[in-house]
Amino acid sequence: MMNLFDVVPEGLFHLLTGSNRKIYAEALLLLYEHSQRERFGIRYEVMRDLLQELLETQQETGMVISADEDEPVGAGREDQLTLEDVSRAQANALLRRLERAKWIDVETRSQFEAYIVLPHYASRLIAVFQELCEARTVEYQRFAFVTYQLLTGEEAKMRPCFAVMEAAQVTRQFRHELIGLYNNMKHHMETVVQKTSIREVLDHHFETYKSQIVDKSYHRLKTSDHVARYRFQILHTVQKWLLDRGLLQEAAMDGVKSELYETVEQAEYAVKEALFFIEETFVGLEEIFYQIDVRHNQYLRSSYDRARYLSQQHEGLDRRLTRLLELLGQQKQDAEYSLFAINQVRGWSEQSLLPPRRRRMAHQPETHVTVPIPAHVMEELRQRNVEKMRKAITRKKVDDYVMTRLGDRKRMELIELAPSSAEEFLMLGYVYLYGSDGGSRFSLDRQGKRQTVSVGRYRFHNHDIVRKERGG
Repeated sequence: MMNLFDVVPEGLFHLLTGSNRKIYAEALLLLYEHSQRERFGIRYEVMRDLLQELLETQQETGMVISADEDEPVGAGREDQLTLEDVSRAQANALLRRLERAKWIDVETRSQFEAYIVLPHYASRLIAVFQELCEARTVEYQRFAFVTYQLLTGEEAKMRPCFAVMEAAQVTRQFRHELIGLYNNMKHHMETVVQKTSIREVLDHHFETYKSQIVDKSYHRLKTSDHVARYRFQILHTVQKWLLDRGLLQEAAMDGVKSELYETVEQAEYAVKEALFFIEETFVGLEEIFYQIDVRHNQYLRSSYDRARYLSQQHEGLDRRLTRLLELLGQQKQDAEYSLFAINQVRGWSEQSLLPPRRRRMAHQPETHVTVPIPAHVMEELRQRNVEKMRKAITRKKVDDYVMTRLGDRKRMELIELAPSSAEEFLMLGYVYLYGSDGGSRFSLDRQGKRQTVSVGRYRFHNHDIVRKERGG
């Protein structure tokens, strides 16, 4: 195994220990975010503008950016530089320091354009930093499912050595996530006991612990059934591999053939070690789950005890004097400091009294004005309504229309009422309607075989119109 500093430059972490460490951390995360979009390099000018915007935003929030001794910005020309020039110079200096510390590489490509590329170690380290900063949701059932698929799927038949090694790697990640959850609970337990007010305890419990630990990790671990569903199947498959000499030999030969190992003995030993690790992990899941439950209950007990203690804490005279002395001890002892302050207190005045309530005045509606309608307007409206009534089609008009056409006959065909205009076609529709509801002096006798009649541009079904007998 290689030494760490054979891979990572020695001065790599110096930037994260100085006064501007928060700025450099934000810059690295910004670089990593854009490196995922521009996978083959970020243009130098684009990254400089983004860092300039980052620096200006940080300065607006009140963060002070200390000047680096090896990167003086506008030395001797502070009065001649604008704020934009200063932030641009700081962005350039930041990129130069990142390049000297080996966090980034700057490549000059065609047309003399500079591109920023993250070395492999920097990319992996910043990915870990980003993962630590994000409260991500962990799907624990995925690890068990993938492990089972690798050990029993097609990959295990075609490339058994690779499948076993990948299954061990997924199991290692699964175990790492469980141990990380256990340790994270311990961290939150130590944090909550340091809170000094009930509000801080409740805020930490509901906004931090519940949202980051319970909702995104612990609840999913307790409610998911995939781990338990595949656990015994994984253990059965591992035992089958370990007891079958042929499978071990086949996996060892595949490891040599794939050039993962030099000899069959090395490959077989690695395969066995991977299988033993998978077996050990899934056999010990019950103990890990139990310890996580214990840690969760310890946190709940700690937060409850801390909240109860703070709620019962008596803020008496002794406690107030102690707090006052603590605050005085933290103050700077200078000549202008005084233990007492004189405040002006105003006495009673008319302005300090609440004015008397007044009774609400009764509502006064506006005067209703009646505007008379002229006689000619009234006459015009009357004539319009009369004309409208005259044109209206009523049952009596339809009965008179049909009886006139029927004459003395008892029956006639509907074709005799063939329309020649839109008004007559509309009247034909009312004949259909009133001849079928039984309330008119005639009825519509529908023929057994439907006959469609076309007269001009009108089409209708021909039926018989029958006169009703009186009293029928």
